[in-house]
Amino acid sequence: MKGVEYSLLSPDGKLEVRFVRTDKGTFEYKFSMGNKLVIDSSPIGYYMTNGNKIPGNDWIIANHSKRMSKSVWKPVWGKREVVPDVFNELSLELAPQSGSEKTKLSFVVRLYNDGLAFRYEFPEKQVDIQSELTGFCFAADYTAWSYNGENANIGPEKLSDIDGIRRPVVLLEVDPKCYVAIHEADLRAGNPLRLISGKGDQSFMIESFPVTLSEENCSPWRVVMASDKLGTLVDSHIIELLNPEPQMDFSWVKPGVYVWDWRIDGAIVEDFTYSMTYPSWVRMVDFASKQGFKGLVLDANWYGPEHESESDPMKGGQAQDVRKIIQYAKSRGVGIWLYLNDVGGRNFPISETLKLYHDWGAVGVKYGFMKGSEQEKNIRTRMITELCARNQLLVDFHDGPVHPYGQMRTWPNAITREYCHAQLDAHRVFVPSTFVTSVFVNMLAGPIDMNNGMFDLRQGPTTRVDENQPVPSTVVSEAARTLVTFSGATILPDIPEYYEKYPELLSFISAQQMPWKESRTLDGKVGEYIVMMRQTDKVYLVGAVTNESARELEIPLSFLPRGQYELMLVQDGVDAHYLNNRESYQVSNQIVTTNDKIKVRLAAGGGACLLLRKQLPDCLALRNGLYWTNKKIQEKKPLTIAFLGGSITQASGYRVQFEDWFKKSYPDVLLSTINAGIGGTGSDLGVVRMDSDVLAKNPDLVFVEFAVNDSQTDSLEIVRSMEGIVRKIRNHSDHVDICFLYTTNKPQENVILNGDHWRSSRIMEQIAQYYGIPSVSFDFAVAKLLRDNKLVMHALRDMDYGEKIRFTEDGTHPGSDGHAVYTETLCNSFQQMVKGTPMVQKMKVPFCETNYEKAKMYDVKKEWLSEGWEKKDGSDPFVKPFREHFSYVASTEKSGETLQFRFKGTRVGLFDIMGLRGARIKVYIDGKLIKDTRRFDKYCTYNRMNYFWMPELPYGEHSVIIEADCTPFDKMDILQTEKKMNIEELNKYEVLIGKILCVGSILE
Repeated sequence: MKGVEYSLLSPDGKLEVRFVRTDKGTFEYKFSMGNKLVIDSSPIGYYMTNGNKIPGNDWIIANHSKRMSKSVWKPVWGKREVVPDVFNELSLELAPQSGSEKTKLSFVVRLYNDGLAFRYEFPEKQVDIQSELTGFCFAADYTAWSYNGENANIGPEKLSDIDGIRRPVVLLEVDPKCYVAIHEADLRAGNPLRLISGKGDQSFMIESFPVTLSEENCSPWRVVMASDKLGTLVDSHIIELLNPEPQMDFSWVKPGVYVWDWRIDGAIVEDFTYSMTYPSWVRMVDFASKQGFKGLVLDANWYGPEHESESDPMKGGQAQDVRKIIQYAKSRGVGIWLYLNDVGGRNFPISETLKLYHDWGAVGVKYGFMKGSEQEKNIRTRMITELCARNQLLVDFHDGPVHPYGQMRTWPNAITREYCHAQLDAHRVFVPSTFVTSVFVNMLAGPIDMNNGMFDLRQGPTTRVDENQPVPSTVVSEAARTLVTFSGATILPDIPEYYEKYPELLSFISAQQMPWKESRTLDGKVGEYIVMMRQTDKVYLVGAVTNESARELEIPLSFLPRGQYELMLVQDGVDAHYLNNRESYQVSNQIVTTNDKIKVRLAAGGGACLLLRKQLPDCLALRNGLYWTNKKIQEKKPLTIAFLGGSITQASGYRVQFEDWFKKSYPDVLLSTINAGIGGTGSDLGVVRMDSDVLAKNPDLVFVEFAVNDSQTDSLEIVRSMEGIVRKIRNHSDHVDICFLYTTNKPQENVILNGDHWRSSRIMEQIAQYYGIPSVSFDFAVAKLLRDNKLVMHALRDMDYGEKIRFTEDGTHPGSDGHAVYTETLCNSFQQMVKGTPMVQKMKVPFCETNYEKAKMYDVKKEWLSEGWEKKDGSDPFVKPFREHFSYVASTEKSGETLQFRFKGTRVGLFDIMGLRGARIKVYIDGKLIKDTRRFDKYCTYNRMNYFWMPELPYGEHSVIIEADCTPFDKMDILQTEKKMNIEELNKYEVLIGKILCVGSILE
């Protein structure tokens, strides 16, 4: 029978696979990179239990098809946030020529730009497959490295020298510009891959095992990762992409850095001895919380001796203290992992155990010492992973686990796995060359839990319970390894005090805030060194690690976008060495760009850590400065300053502190101030308040602060409102200065740390730039202190942060120390704004034609009201706290009462009082119900002013009817508070309207 050949190219055309049915009837494939044949004629198929081979010599290619797929995968977490999923696929339908057999087989081949994958698919269930015939017959005698359990990797070795079993991943160097690796993906059933080779063979065959297919009657994918660059294999996603997408919601999965209690046992700091007990857990949790880590991993024996069948993982040992530390950790904003040995997992109901851990509030499970055959372990691993997912638990398998095979795509909670020789494992420590081999071999399979980051490198039998030898590494290398190793849970083994001894290295680890936006292996060689870059929302980090040989490297920063960046470089000291001077290191700082190349020194067994952050802009954008303010100061004339904003301005914080500073700095100038701050309000209320609250008092300078309260406001509304404020001031007098202030809060932290304004501030800057208005960026001042590790953005009330500034305790409103940061920034900026500033420009044409320059605020007129309304003035106890803003309010407790008026313009709104008595309001415009709103929310444990706007209308005349609805509703259910409330007040339902807001004018 004549031979037939089909070929397939990768999307970029650099890889090719050829599938051949030879003249003799055998089925084979070949794989090439460019013009280089990498895998020569290699068999495919199966042996059946009846002794037949499929496809047999009498089989033919009955049909074939090709397709190209191009999509994008956005993982929950991973090496990067966006992964191209692009491949070409060839599907060959193989069948007996005679048609006498029912068995058919599809051989499906995919080529990605970084590798080959193929699998077998059957149309019906198969129960009589004896073994797989797939082979990898290499075209030459390549150098290989392979996984070796919890030991140093096997290799380098020549293929021809291998005589026995090798477990994946098997990495092969074809030549210095060609690397391939053998693995598998989507192992839903059957035995994990084992490769066997005879001495002199230069090939691998799949070890003979009875074959179990998946429920879809498919084999796992056999994968040949391939690239001309070794780093491309490390960065590849081919293994994950060959797994199915998740069928559950995994948005709760949060990767990150954890501390761990296993290696701390016995460490002594001053008068405290660490142990695996509650007092030590508290210290570890507090440390994790302060550093922004995700939590603490509690290891074995917390519920009793882990290998004893009587140890109850549901209520044994320290179970009560475990529940206690979980709740304590929650109060600190971190989570707790719980260890579970396979003995406890089998002797007690695993489903109930994992549900109980979820009910306690645990966030993850570390599962150890699973027993059984490899096939049994694979089945059990999948079962436990799914159970953990259903209970929203992360999972980490230890102690000889089944290899990763891309399961993190289907089950993102499978966040890491000890598929390596973990540091200090089994009372052994690995040498530096083991690390720089494993990351090129084991890590190709997926995330690995290696437990790097030990900073106490001089341990001995008397210093820790479970360690008995020093760590052959440098402290810089240990920090760099935490970045280089890919894992959804970076688990730190040491005590807080050792990390705090090396603040620069601790800041490098703390900056590893996953998930990663991008990862890239910049350089490296198996067993020698590696250079890894990873990017977060805030920073770029680079870790370099070498083997037992010292070396110097030059790291190009071409991965950086354009702009200037602050670089903190931590490298080994000139006298550092992994055996006798482990702690020596040097720190340097400089400004760099994408065009720079950084020379780093790696001591023997050492490393380097690079932390790169976008250079923060200056806190002051001077522009036209404060000309008229300066003029009055120079002439020693009285000065009136207005502060317009929200609760941050209203409070006795930066505003009052600035007043005190000004009076001391300029004693000859009589200062008057206007507090025009109202909590919970944005620029869209500020613009209508300008006439009465600010301009009526003739200020010389107006500070405008709405960045936080406008953080969720529509962009166009911010432009209209802020420009309206500016134009109202300029129309009032061109001798009034204006300055924008940009405040910040916890949600903005990542953005400002990256040297950017939050969206609202960026929009406001457009108006400031257009009109030449100076702006002061409080947010960048906060970001600078955060970068310098001198400030805690969201401080817990009962947490001791030492000398760090406690910026805010509720996430938004600065405490006294936080306001002091604002004040210092404003005072420093003010002194620059009043020095030699030019005269402001005259009024410009509008930036936005539909700005709110004409927006106004109107008192409610008696003739607008139906008979059931009452006018309450400032003498009323309910209205009294708001009398500065409302001369009176229109009040009714009767449903159906209306307030009616007509206006000419585009928008209308209400400025009212919300609180315990809150009711509903219905608004009709031009006869249509436009809004039905309850003026009561979960914050109505007190009375406060509030407002809302109606949607924009076409310019013209419009009629408005506001109707009260005082129908009772369940207020306590809305409040969801444990506070004791005034039930009498809650049982009242009252509408209280203070002002009508209008963009345009109300008609008589």
